[in-house]
Amino acid sequence: MTAQTLPQDPTDERRAAAACRLYDAECALHAAHAAHEDAWVAAASQKLHDAVEAWLTLAAR
Repeated sequence: MTAQTLPQDPTDERRAAAACRLYDAECALHAAHAAHEDAWVAAASQKLHDAVEAWLTLAAR
């Protein structure tokens, strides 16, 4: 017997990708703070901001 998988909803895939970007951005911000590099903190903060916006956009759908 073979298992048959149903196609995954593209919205679910986008949400999963957005969640990964959100997690990665939070990790990057933590690392930037730990390194005490202002430029890294600023870049990581922007990355996190963009990830949060993307997540909220998808969550609103």
